[in-house]
Formats: sequence, C-alpha cells, structure tokens
Amino acid sequence: MFSKSHSPSSKDNAPPFSPENLYTPENCQSPARIKSFLRLSRFATDDTIREHINGDSNHCDHYFQTKIVPQWNLRSKLIQYCSDYAIELHQTTQLDKIHVELDPSNLDVRLDPYAVKSYNDKFEDRFAQSNGIRNWTQNELTVESIVRDQTVSVLNDKCSYKDWMGQFKEAQRESKKPPRRM
Repeated sequence: MFSKSHSPSSKDNAPPFSPENLYTPENCQSPARIKSFLRLSRFATDDTIREHINGDSNHCDHYFQTKIVPQWNLRSKLIQYCSDYAIELHQTTQLDKIHVELDPSNLDVRLDPYAVKSYNDKFEDRFAQSNGIRNWTQNELTVESIVRDQTVSVLNDKCSYKDWMGQFKEAQRESKKPPRRM
C-alpha cells in the first residue's frame, strides 16, 4: 500500500523539493527530509505571518485561504501518511510474528541454531521502527497544533476575529469532496 505511486497526488515529473517526493516509507523511517520540509513550510507561512498581513480583513482572508490553508493541508497529509504507515508496519509485523509462532517449522534450529533469535530480533527491530515513526509523527502533530494556535492568535490580533480553525476544517472537508459534474 505504501509506495510512491500510492502517495496523495503523486507526480512523476514533480520537482525535487515538492512534497509529493516525500511520500515514501523510506522518508517516514528516516524523516530528516520530511522534518526539513515541515520546518521550511512553517517558516514560510506561519512564522512570518505578521510580515505578510495587514489589518485589511479581505487581505487576511486571502492570505489565510491561499497561503496558510494549503500549507496546513500539505503538512497534515504528510504527517498522516507516515502515521498510517507506522500503523500498517506495526500490524503487518504482528501478523508476521503470529504466523511464525503458529507455524514454527520455519524455525529449524537444527539447521540454524540462531533462527529463533534472528526472527525475534527482526520483529523487535520492526516494532521499534513503527514506534519510532509513531513517536515523531505524534511530536509533529503537537508542533502543528501549537503553530496553528499561534497563527490563529496572530490572525485574531491583526485581523477581525473569525473562527479560523473552523474555516480550515471546512476547507479540508471541501478538498475531500469529489468534483461536481456539470
């Protein structure tokens, strides 16, 4: 399930800095590139919001809809992709371990006296990997929550008070709807 071809809106000709190139299990396992993208995205939109908006509510709405919402969506989808991958990795590892435990004929200690230890090490490594991915995705979700709260606070200070998070959630729902037929 988790390959580049299954990434949301994957494109073969996407530029190397495009977030579409980050939707791989390898990037979830070694998240330096993903974390770099998240950091740059936050800096480009949320961290510099005071410099990009003025008190004009039309400008605030436009900036929020065209700059903030798309970046929040990209970051959410990327973190969710890796979170889903961690869950899938954990589940497949559990199933593989159960399969080995139910059919111990795969572990012939006469041929390989370390077979049981090798299998246990393999499963422990995979469980540790899924837990590591789950931990960093949870940390990034916490960071996202803090960054979004700060962004909403700035929007409320500089612009008229609105339910900015409600608008974001509505934009997310709209982006998940299938296109209308004419």
